[in-house]
Amino acid sequence: MIPLLARKYLYRYLIVAIGLPILARLLAFAGQSLEKRTGKDNVVSKSLKSAGRFAQRRADKSQGKKSAAAVR
Repeated sequence: MIPLLARKYLYRYLIVAIGLPILARLLAFAGQSLEKRTGKDNVVSKSLKSAGRFAQRRADKSQGKKSAAAVR
């Protein structure tokens, strides 16, 4: 049986490692599909795509990946 303290960190890791990238892709996909449907950018599609990019950056940072800006 996993001790209570280790279980808390395991759940947090699973959320960050699995849940956050899925959420980022869903947000970006929703923004793109809304943009396709309306034919142009609007406030909602821009904010959804921006939230998706932000969540993806946070997921990459938590997994130790370097961003494109840091590589340059």
